[in-house]
Amino acid sequence: MVSQEENNSNDGVKIIRTTSAFDCGGRCPLRFHVKDGKVIRVEGDDSADPDKQLRTCLRCRSIRQYIYHPERLRHPLKRSGPKGSGKFEKISWDEAYDTIAKKLKEVIEKYGNQSIFYITGGGYFGALHGAGVAYGRLFNALGGYSTSYGNISSQGAIFGTQASYGFGQIFVGNSREDWMNTKLIICWGWDPARQISGTNTLWWLIKAKEKGVKVIVIDPRYSDTALVVADQWIPIIPGTDTAMMAAMAHVILKENLQDQEFLDKYTHGFDKY
Repeated sequence: MVSQEENNSNDGVKIIRTTSAFDCGGRCPLRFHVKDGKVIRVEGDDSADPDKQLRTCLRCRSIRQYIYHPERLRHPLKRSGPKGSGKFEKISWDEAYDTIAKKLKEVIEKYGNQSIFYITGGGYFGALHGAGVAYGRLFNALGGYSTSYGNISSQGAIFGTQASYGFGQIFVGNSREDWMNTKLIICWGWDPARQISGTNTLWWLIKAKEKGVKVIVIDPRYSDTALVVADQWIPIIPGTDTAMMAAMAHVILKENLQDQEFLDKYTHGFDKY
């Protein structure tokens, strides 16, 4: 998270331009109003591209409460009572590092590296500049570790991408700007009007609709996106997504609606499918 001081006002308030530390995918640009070293106000920052309305959500706007929350951890704590008692005592960073290193060494020597299970998901990794990579390098240097497959936020998308494009690929696809060049957008279980995940996503969706692109929402719920932009809402029964996809593929092939020239040139395995 890189901050940039914008200007100094006469009342001693500095405007610091930064981004959201919450790892939600939006990473909204922000303007912190800082006085005497303390954030007194938070607002969105669309100065770089005002037309796209980079609006921040309430969680992002309330980040000041997170920063100054009385229960926020500011130093290492060590449990001083029975597990679940909520009793902790403050310790130094040196003691914390020594305790962790000693325990890791004991566990690896007694149970092997497979006994070290690494998993993350705190909702703030965007503020730590990809700290998960650093953790992985650390545990690999110790001889390896166990972890989980997939992703806590988007496991379905990752597995689908890897099944289609191979491992090493996490997400693929065109930029949102390219939606202006399509004829149809299908929001399958996706509600960009409520789930920001890319601050200008809904803006581009609305622009595409204004250009005449048809938008279909497939969702059991009558979502905000279905209400605001959908030309058609299909209230699919939960758990029948695969059946619906198979039925769509059947109709496309039976009625010869596929772009066979494109498939022959750019894909593999279609004949077997």
